[in-house]
Amino acid sequence: MIKRKRSRRSSGSSSLARPLAVLVLLIALCAGAWWFLNGNTEKKADEEMTRIDSVQDNGVDADYTGPASELQDAVETWLKAQHASVTVLKTENREENRRATGGKIRWTTKQVEVVPDKEFSRTSLERELAKSGGKAVLYQVDTKKAGSSTITEYDIALFDMLDKEQVYLVVTKLYVTEPGAAKETQEAVKKAVLNAKDKDLASVKEKKSTAGQQHPSEVRGRLAIVIDDCGSSLDILNQFNAMPIPLTYAVMPYKSHTAESADSGYRAGRQIFVHMPMQPQGVPSSESVYIGTDMSDSKVKATANEILDQVPHAIGMNNHQGSLATSDSRIMKDVMQVMNSRGLAYLDSRTNSTSVGEQTARAMGVVTSRNNLFIDNDASVDAVKSRLRQAGQIARENGSAIVIGHCRWNTAQAISEMIDELHNEGIDLVFATDLME
Repeated sequence: MIKRKRSRRSSGSSSLARPLAVLVLLIALCAGAWWFLNGNTEKKADEEMTRIDSVQDNGVDADYTGPASELQDAVETWLKAQHASVTVLKTENREENRRATGGKIRWTTKQVEVVPDKEFSRTSLERELAKSGGKAVLYQVDTKKAGSSTITEYDIALFDMLDKEQVYLVVTKLYVTEPGAAKETQEAVKKAVLNAKDKDLASVKEKKSTAGQQHPSEVRGRLAIVIDDCGSSLDILNQFNAMPIPLTYAVMPYKSHTAESADSGYRAGRQIFVHMPMQPQGVPSSESVYIGTDMSDSKVKATANEILDQVPHAIGMNNHQGSLATSDSRIMKDVMQVMNSRGLAYLDSRTNSTSVGEQTARAMGVVTSRNNLFIDNDASVDAVKSRLRQAGQIARENGSAIVIGHCRWNTAQAISEMIDELHNEGIDLVFATDLME
């Protein structure tokens, strides 16, 4: 009897154990399948991102439609791996003139609605794009309204050096809603995108035409004027915007009008640089965020990227202060790695004669040059005009010169009053990158 009872107990336990084992096995198989599919999707996105092709260049036309399609596919694969809902709203064929050959530059742009299942991570997106080896960059981030909802637009661009110029082609525009957005919000996004007027954000290196711009009948020298410290006053900036000459704006990060100044200058046909705060010699930095010599290599790079992200449309940077940091070869190598990876130019402001910025940039393949003269250390209008005459003389003697002024009323007045005189002396006013190599 005892044996029989034990046998029944054992039989009952076995009958319970078998379905439990099957259940555990099914759960394990499902988990394994989920991991396999999700892991494979992530791996596929990474592989697609690293295999973006090169431009098809026949010597006249540059065709980026292939690389554009590959980057678009890689981004969509990555989004799906993040469990986001992805809807392609519009695909457009784009082209612009290729000045160097008289041909065309061609590519495509996709506009994509993204509904994430959790908070969308810009950092994760940038980390994924970095796997392209510099071919794909986050060009601009903007907040927009779609009906009563707020969405974030992420513009993703192909980057290339074409005809010795930096070219950014926006190939994917992501319109990201709040996680799990309602259908009404999704419909509002679609309506806003499909009804929007076409805006071509193709090449930030393209020279914009400046209304009324004149050139000397005989060019005896070329002069680039960089305006530092933009970002705090739109009123003063508008004085510079109104001038019919090419100007390069160095925009300060973390100021009250940082993004607005960059946008305003870009719309006025200016080149936009980031005015990168760096550690000065012997005095505290005037900025709360800056690149310092006590930072680790990884901290320098992270800070440089953070500051660069503050300024939309930027195609280069020059240093703000930085007499100590720019003389430190380790720091400048770290900074130039960031500049190289993002395809940006570097202008050495030369706040210190011991700066190694320009030579480090050149050694690391970054488009570069140096400041030849500060034109408004003495801020009076007459003093600035005198320095501009000196700048013109340097340009005539050396063929070119780059000078730096600041976003001030007197500097704006002096430059405005000197345009005709400079032209009469054979000085052609150009953008800073026209004099960099």
